[in-house]
Amino acid sequence: MNQPQEQPQNYKIQPFFSTWLHPKKTAQYLIDHKKWTYSLIFVLLGGIASGITGLAASDFYPTYSTWILLLACILVGPCIGIFSVTISTFFTWLVGKIFGGKGSFEDIFKVTSLSYVPTIAIAPFLLLWMANSPLTYFDTSIEFSAVTIISVIIFMLVSIVSGIWSFVISVAGVAIAHRFSNWKAFFTLIIPGIIFLAFIIGLIVLLIFSLGGTYTY
Repeated sequence: MNQPQEQPQNYKIQPFFSTWLHPKKTAQYLIDHKKWTYSLIFVLLGGIASGITGLAASDFYPTYSTWILLLACILVGPCIGIFSVTISTFFTWLVGKIFGGKGSFEDIFKVTSLSYVPTIAIAPFLLLWMANSPLTYFDTSIEFSAVTIISVIIFMLVSIVSGIWSFVISVAGVAIAHRFSNWKAFFTLIIPGIIFLAFIIGLIVLLIFSLGGTYTY
């Protein structure tokens, strides 16, 4: 009698859903079973979603209609998403190599794309808010109603949770791709940010001293 064949372990994995509770398993699945072009879908959608999120509490409306602003997100967002993920992937790959990581640039790109999943998930709700109450979406100071206040509070809380969870997904993905600990993955992600921040502060200080010297004379 033939024994029943064992089902493959990853056959139930749907990255968009599994990455919330199983980021490491999802990252490993992308590395082992998906090409980088599959991850590109998350990057493109994530760029659009980030553009929509960035419009909240901005002053573009009513100078530009919501359809123009949404079209700008659709056209420009993917380009920004590709650029930001590529830069992030490069520094994560480079710093990870310094820590002894083994991941390839392609592997890092795949797992980095997963960090966009929380942003993609909340984008449809922001679109509904934008469509039904554009005034309160683009400028929360216009109408101080109870609904507006509740909406803003919920948006802030969801944005905070989404940002934290995106970082958690990134840490898990980098740990899997580079094949080292979560702590190394944590520092691999924050060190480029610290260096960039120090660089910006240095430029500002240099500019201040330069202007100070100019005014002295």
